[in-house]
Amino acid sequence: MKTKSILLTGVFVVMCLFGYAQEDRDLKKEVNVRTNFKPKIKKAKRIGEMPNVVDTLNFKKQFDYSIRSKSLNVDFKPGSIKAAKMTSAPLKKAHGHSFDLAAGNYATLFADYRYNNLNSKKTDFGLHLQHYSSNGKLELDNGRKVDPDWSEFLAEIYGNHYLSDAKVSSRIFFKNKSFNYYGSSLYDQGRNIFDYDKQRYNLVGLETSYETLNRDAKDLSYKLGVELEYFTDKYNVSEIDMGVNGSAELKAGDGFWALESSLNFIQSNNLVYWSVDIDDSKDRDVNSTLWVVNPSYNLTAGNFNMKLGVKAQSILGNDSEFKLYPDVKFNLVLVDQVLDMFAGLDGNLDLNTMQSITNSNPFVHSGLDVENTSTDYRVYGGLKTRISSKSNALLSVEYASIDNQYFFSMANEAVSPEGLPYQTNYFNKYGVVYDNLSKLSLTGEMNLQVNKELNLYALAKYTHYSLDVLDEAWNMPNFEMEAKANYRFNDQWLFNARLLFVGERKVMTNGDMATLDVLADFGLGAEYKWNDILSVYANVNNIFDAESYLWYGYPSQGVNGMLGLKLVF
Repeated sequence: MKTKSILLTGVFVVMCLFGYAQEDRDLKKEVNVRTNFKPKIKKAKRIGEMPNVVDTLNFKKQFDYSIRSKSLNVDFKPGSIKAAKMTSAPLKKAHGHSFDLAAGNYATLFADYRYNNLNSKKTDFGLHLQHYSSNGKLELDNGRKVDPDWSEFLAEIYGNHYLSDAKVSSRIFFKNKSFNYYGSSLYDQGRNIFDYDKQRYNLVGLETSYETLNRDAKDLSYKLGVELEYFTDKYNVSEIDMGVNGSAELKAGDGFWALESSLNFIQSNNLVYWSVDIDDSKDRDVNSTLWVVNPSYNLTAGNFNMKLGVKAQSILGNDSEFKLYPDVKFNLVLVDQVLDMFAGLDGNLDLNTMQSITNSNPFVHSGLDVENTSTDYRVYGGLKTRISSKSNALLSVEYASIDNQYFFSMANEAVSPEGLPYQTNYFNKYGVVYDNLSKLSLTGEMNLQVNKELNLYALAKYTHYSLDVLDEAWNMPNFEMEAKANYRFNDQWLFNARLLFVGERKVMTNGDMATLDVLADFGLGAEYKWNDILSVYANVNNIFDAESYLWYGYPSQGVNGMLGLKLVF
């Protein structure tokens, strides 16, 4: 049996090996299987897509809580609010009168009175009276003591009357200035032409104007005015100036057209005229008519505005000439309300009169005739910055070319034609000499409101002069500076300090060149406000008692001070 099983197993293995060998030899042989068996799959019993689940357990939510309250102490206690109602609050009383009276060494006296009306809605007018004088003695370089007596007086009435769409303004005034030619003097045996040592200038004036006050910027706005001034001195020199002036503006798009014009008739009598022969020297009258026309177009575009114009000036009469100058200005806002840049180009023709010359230097000889001066062109530019709402600064540069600029010099040299003897026994009166001039100026100015109590102000200017003929720009300094400080200690006390500095100046006197030293005037002041009506103050000037000369031969006062009071009622 065992042998038979082994035989069957061996036969089965041989047959399998033989079949594998046959399949390996013929891979494409087909095999058909025939059978009667056909498999079938029975249908499955399907279950619903969403089976229903029934929960047999019931659960109820229950919460158990409690709050433990605790009161907090609050300091705030609201008060009751009363019903509002209109009441008439009393206005602060306005004062129409003010009076200022002060006195000091060198027999100095100052008085000022002002009145302004308060009860009119359509008319305001005022009265102003002022007196300022000094009568102390001064010592000159030669040791001689002199009386530099001088006094100034001003009386004026001014006012405005308002119409529905216009304003009428008027002013009537009288000015008087009296003084001595107290400067260094030498006696000469030559001809004595300017033999006087006192002078007095009087000026009477009237001004009135009519100006529209248009509410609509598109309407034409204009201003018309007339003026009359009469000037005299102690020695029969007189000058009358009659003029009319006007201006108009008309909006055009983003800009507006503008026109300014004036016409002045000036007659000067008894001016001193010099010929080659001194015996022919005589007085003369000078008649001049100055006509100025200045049209322009002004445009504002965003942060940029400009003025494009031209100025025509014509002088008819004894000194006839015609000049045409540009009138151009630009302003650009670099940083809004912080930094501006500006530039311009213009010129001007100055009709020099006795009044304008004596305002510059009162110690000129009577009847001085000064030729016209032309600023052929002036170009300038700079930066303006706003440090705060009440603080600002400015830095500018200017270059000007001036034709026939006058310079003050001692009269015996200035107005004496070559070969003529000296014209005065007193070498303390000024005349003028002329030259063409170009100058370059740098100016810095700052107004700084540090806080509510302290305000600072400073101005400094440096100028370089270039001349054609003269060696120096006589009596013109290269450097000038002014500084001020105001400090309010409290509601009653106010303190101030000030410094005036003028650099060295070259002068021509008696044929020789001299140098005026630096002028430095440092002063302090204090004011105490007693109440709304009364204040008292004290000022001291030239504290360091520096010897200074504003004009050669005329020393200024040493330490000088004043005590005064102010009344407002």
